Amino acid sequence: MPAKGKSSPDTIASLRSVVPGIFDAAQRSTVGHRKHAVALHKLQSQCHELDVDSLTGEDVFNKEVIRNLNKVLGIKKREPSADKIVKLVATFVQVGHELDLQALSKNKAKEKHTDRDVDDVFGADSVAGEDKHNDSDENTDTVSSRFVELLIRYLLQGFQAKEKLTRLRCCQIVAMSVTSLGEIDEELYFELIKKLTERIRDKESSIRTHAAIALSKLQSGEEDEGGEVTEALLSLLQNDPSSEVRRAVLLNIEKTPATLPFVLERARDVDPINRKCLFLKVMPPIDYHLLSIEDRERLLAAGVNDRDANVRRACVRMIGESWLTFADQNLLELTSSLDVVDSPAASKVMQSLFTAYPEIPDNLEFDQELWESLTPEMAFIIRSTIEFFHERKDADKIDKHLPDAMKLAQLLESFGAKLESETNDELRPDYEFIIHQLLLVAKMSDFPDEIGRREMLTLMRKMIMVPEIPENNIEAISDIIRKLSINEQDFIRIMVEVVSDVRELAPILESNGSKELRLEALLVSIKSLIIIKYILQRCFDPLSEGSSMYGLLTECVVPAVQSSETVLQEYGIECLALCCLLDKSLAVDNIVLFAQAVKHGSGELHKKGLAALLDLAFMYGITDLSDSLGTPADFVQLLYGELESDDTKIQATAGEGIARLLYAHRVPEPTSVLEELLVLYYHPATSGNDALRQCLTYFFPAFSYMSHENQVLIQQVAIRAICRLAKLLKQQQSQQQTQQRQNQAGDISSGATQGQAAQQIVVWCDPRILEAISAMNGSGSMSSMSTTTATTTARISTYSQLAIDALKRTFTEPPATRKVLVQLLNKLALDEKTPHIHLQQMFVLVRTLTQQELITDMITRNALTRFETGVLKLLDIESANDVNLEGWLEEPEMAPVFEFVSSLEDGEGISDRDTDDMGEDENGVVGGQDSSMGNSDSDVSEKHHTLAGALQSPRVGSAISLPTTRSRTRSPLKRSRDEHLEELTREIDELLDTDDDEDENNDDY
Repeated sequence: MPAKGKSSPDTIASLRSVVPGIFDAAQRSTVGHRKHAVALHKLQSQCHELDVDSLTGEDVFNKEVIRNLNKVLGIKKREPSADKIVKLVATFVQVGHELDLQALSKNKAKEKHTDRDVDDVFGADSVAGEDKHNDSDENTDTVSSRFVELLIRYLLQGFQAKEKLTRLRCCQIVAMSVTSLGEIDEELYFELIKKLTERIRDKESSIRTHAAIALSKLQSGEEDEGGEVTEALLSLLQNDPSSEVRRAVLLNIEKTPATLPFVLERARDVDPINRKCLFLKVMPPIDYHLLSIEDRERLLAAGVNDRDANVRRACVRMIGESWLTFADQNLLELTSSLDVVDSPAASKVMQSLFTAYPEIPDNLEFDQELWESLTPEMAFIIRSTIEFFHERKDADKIDKHLPDAMKLAQLLESFGAKLESETNDELRPDYEFIIHQLLLVAKMSDFPDEIGRREMLTLMRKMIMVPEIPENNIEAISDIIRKLSINEQDFIRIMVEVVSDVRELAPILESNGSKELRLEALLVSIKSLIIIKYILQRCFDPLSEGSSMYGLLTECVVPAVQSSETVLQEYGIECLALCCLLDKSLAVDNIVLFAQAVKHGSGELHKKGLAALLDLAFMYGITDLSDSLGTPADFVQLLYGELESDDTKIQATAGEGIARLLYAHRVPEPTSVLEELLVLYYHPATSGNDALRQCLTYFFPAFSYMSHENQVLIQQVAIRAICRLAKLLKQQQSQQQTQQRQNQAGDISSGATQGQAAQQIVVWCDPRILEAISAMNGSGSMSSMSTTTATTTARISTYSQLAIDALKRTFTEPPATRKVLVQLLNKLALDEKTPHIHLQQMFVLVRTLTQQELITDMITRNALTRFETGVLKLLDIESANDVNLEGWLEEPEMAPVFEFVSSLEDGEGISDRDTDDMGEDENGVVGGQDSSMGNSDSDVSEKHHTLAGALQSPRVGSAISLPTTRSRTRSPLKRSRDEHLEELTREIDELLDTDDDEDENNDDY
């Protein structure tokens, strides 16, 4: 460092060249940033030494740094050179803070050594001296701290700038420098929090991101865990629409008991990157013992069941690398921290963990002592391990861990005896769970030993007779008996005998029987029906009248359906539906019964009746089943009614079932059904039904891209569905805006807009995506080149018809829908493969639409102009004046479009809104045209030639002549102004009426 007064004046003079040189070198690479920051700090110290009292040299340095910093404040984001300068400034602040801390520690150690009083035995003066030094350290004013305060105050001014780039750069520098601020003025600290709190509400998401990062680093200054800063960050984490902002808060917010529940909610974030960050970066450092069992279950269930494979892998990595580490690499301890008895996700978690880390199950050993003293967690691990090797078909590992049939039977009998003798109700679920795990293990055994097979079969028949056996154990026993049986008929014979034995346990009821006896008989009947259900689910042979199962149908199922007990009706309907799946004539005879359950049933009876209808329709088709209900349309209408149910589960079941019927081509007239599903998918009423939305999200692309025929069906209903959705979503948006104005609170609910819905439907209609999928599947072989070419031409032809349909509907739809349709035209991927005749029809419709002056707003008119320009380019025509409409009139394929335009002259294509604005002549005919007059061929031809001249005419006006009403019809712009004035007048009248009512109330008072 140069001596004071010798080189300092030269240093001040060279600031204009030295500081820009450092900034210039720093923006080339980030490798030497710390070296440049140290150089700036040395330069700062030299300038400070020039004049300590007036700070003249320091002021010059600060102004020069700020001057160079100003040059990057207005540069766009993601500009590498500007980002490097920002990092340089942050590094400079960090270096200054570190050097200040080092200097303070050295001074403190030196003063301690100098001021130590060896004669003071009790050290009282030393303690007082330490307090004095601590106070002086807190109030130390250094050149770096003064620069930081100056920089922060200067950047806070940029927080209010109109230019978004300036606000962005200021927030970015503060976010990167806030960790190196050191001790700052309290007033500046609260001012910084205030300004950052304002910026987290900025309309630009990038600004909110940096403001959130900076704000999260100031949480340590709060006295309470739930302070103002924490509440602001939690609000961003839950409600901010930008995934980047939520991610910034997720990664930087302090993980405390108050914030951790909100952090765990991000496992259901809509952005997969945020969900991945939660499992990969946020949760691994946190000990899972700090979470409750419920939180662990929800977190793991969300992770292993995530639709994104990267998120699932991140969740498994968190378990294998972090949670197992906190469990001291003890799998049993980790499993004990989960509620495996009642957890629906524990099995999938364990299988995912074994798949990602196969060395874990490979190293497991199960000795004889462990089998005899099983706990729920150990039984779960054994079953998961054997199931893992069973899915991989590793016979050696299965034989190593799986005991023989005799040993399994003895274990099951032993734990069954413990369950019967257990009097503690809290321990009984544990024994039931262990027995269930052993039954699942037995399902994976091949039973090679005949003695073991007989012993196991005897034990299964004995276990199923236990009165209080859980239903999941009945299912497992049914699977084991099916595996032990020779064939399906042998299985049915054994199970029918079991049902007969169970029914014999029912008490004989008399007319005056007690409630206990009735309840016992009801439980026996329910158990019999449950067993019958599992029998039918494992049968595939047709049901015949002579079979033993037909006897169970007449003796058990039919009486249950006819019973007055609701629970018996529910099980009876389910069993009857399974019987109908095995016998078509039985399904036709009982379809009315299922329809009645849907119409008049409630609760589970309604749901099971609906499921039966959908399954039978999928199995046999709607046409074959609809004779008893009327027509196929009546059957479909019955299913439509379920889509309007208030129960979201019923609505989702109906939607999924109808989608399956469409996918399997079981619906006789699919276009109307497909249109209803499209509208239902975007309908605001289904926004809260995640199951239905998720099902349809998968269905539409899968259905559309399965075949050309399916895509044609969507293309046929696309424009009608878009028009319905445009009106529906516009109405919903208007209602929300009105409600928001009245309440002055709340945000408009997020959902698909009119344009987004239309664009998505058009994507499903795009034949290029279908061709790409077909190519990936290898369907485009050289032997079928000619067929593929013809198919491609047909696909493009039906696809281009969308533009023609949209243009025709534009004449008859209200302005809001017209805007959606016109903007939709430019989203269509029309190219040189588009049929020439379709391009001609598009031009005629666009030209007519332009001259009708139906499009009033500038944005939509520009979109229509762009589409017309694109059509002319594909037609290889320079301008609209070069179009030979006279030649087009002679082409027979152009007749439909000219007839459509001619019909507009008669008022047939005018929308209701436009018709209301047209005057009536003295004969009461709208538009001056007599609706009773017919059009002869000569009249149509004359209109076509008149139309051709009008289209080529350079004047702006209607292509259709309306002589009687043209002078009395308002222009669209004037009509729009008049409507606006009428709306204002109505609002003023309502306000005046409100004031009058209030005055009357005041007078009465």
